[in-house]
Amino acid sequence: MATKTPFEGNTKERRREAVKEKLQFSELTLRHRIGVYAIVLLGLFPVFLTPLELDAFRPVLFFMMFAMSWDVVSGYTGQLSFGHAFFFAIGGYGSAVVTTQHGLPVIVGIVLATVVAALGGLLIGIPALRLEGPYLSLVTLIAPLLLYQTFILFSENLPLFAPQGLGGTGGLPTQPPQIVGFAQDALVTVSGNMSWALGRYYTAFAAFLIVLSVCYAVTRSSAGTVFTAIREDENAVRSSGLNPAKFKIFAFVLAGAVGGFAGAMFVHAGGFPNTENLLGPGRIDLSIQVIIMAIIGGMGTIVGAVAGALLFALTTEVVNALTFTIPLLGIEFAALDPLPTFLLAMLVLVYLPDGVVPEAIRRGRRMRARYRGEEVPEPEPTGGNSPVQSTIQKYREEINDIIGRDNQ
Repeated sequence: MATKTPFEGNTKERRREAVKEKLQFSELTLRHRIGVYAIVLLGLFPVFLTPLELDAFRPVLFFMMFAMSWDVVSGYTGQLSFGHAFFFAIGGYGSAVVTTQHGLPVIVGIVLATVVAALGGLLIGIPALRLEGPYLSLVTLIAPLLLYQTFILFSENLPLFAPQGLGGTGGLPTQPPQIVGFAQDALVTVSGNMSWALGRYYTAFAAFLIVLSVCYAVTRSSAGTVFTAIREDENAVRSSGLNPAKFKIFAFVLAGAVGGFAGAMFVHAGGFPNTENLLGPGRIDLSIQVIIMAIIGGMGTIVGAVAGALLFALTTEVVNALTFTIPLLGIEFAALDPLPTFLLAMLVLVYLPDGVVPEAIRRGRRMRARYRGEEVPEPEPTGGNSPVQSTIQKYREEINDIIGRDNQ
């Protein structure tokens, strides 16, 4: 009888035990433990907020999901998407049309909208086979503008797909069925404002946990490593035998699916499907805002996208609450929105190029080392660039290359 080697017979069991060990809370790093605490705090928000405040905070969870989907394709691969709201709008409008005009169940509408948004990511990602840098970003910018015009052109009727039309800039004529609501067509019918607010909030919170889990798993996998390598040096990835274009397409498909899922959940958890909510008042406003969120929190870090979305929302709320009149200008401070938020992003870009989260982690490690009497970690070598710096440098080189070709 053959004797088993130490590597035979229990591979699955050893892998299972290794995963269990890594998932033990005591074995998590400090930043991961802080992340767990933050998620628990988000889950406990209903304890501290009134129903009205809770429902006002709910859209922030969708901002977080939207920012995470952008960070997957732009923060990690360095391929800046200037029209990311395209996916959010496809998911929101797609699910709303399927449920209101074709009578399909909410769950089916969400799944179909997610798939269609993923196909939209594939459609935009295909140019990555031939285009890169500014050219590829231009394609992403055109996509939401074309979608916006589609809503106007087919406002009354889109054969086969939307027989009642897309409603133009005002949005669809009816609110799609809700996951939690007072109406009989809701998946979960409730009575009372508190039950209504709790149901809508935890629907958004559940969607947030799904998106966070998917994005975190992918970016921590081997695919995530390749994403980062593409951002740092695409030629090095190509020389190693990998095809960067395929990974960029995968990143766009994943970002499209996540953004579409977030948009679909948004319209079924209280958000109305119109161009202002799903594309932004200026057609690309929402796409620009998500870039600002990622810059503030820290590009190339899923947690940074979450923190950036929260800081963006809080800054906007504070600015809108300041109604004092500015001397000499004679206007209320709140009327300056969104300029103060843009200024905050510029300050972060100049003084904290890594973003708030990476800088907070570094400073936290130093403070902990001092508290424990340990050797304070040395600053990282200046030769290394942050994701923002790497992306900017990459675009600068590509633009210089374009200008050089034009001068030949």
